Amino acid sequence: MILLPATAHPQGCTQCADSTRATPPATQSAYREAILFLAGAAGTVFITTLIILKRHR
Repeated sequence: MILLPATAHPQGCTQCADSTRATPPATQSAYREAILFLAGAAGTVFITTLIILKRHR
């Protein structure tokens, strides 16, 4: 039992889609831009970590 991971229950995609559709178009555009920005930031941190770890080998 200790080695089994805990079950995650994320919010469903339909809930996200419904709550996003209820917002004005400007807010929907801001959500899309924010998602891209956060994905880019996470990718940059990941790549930077790989570069740093490779240099220390």
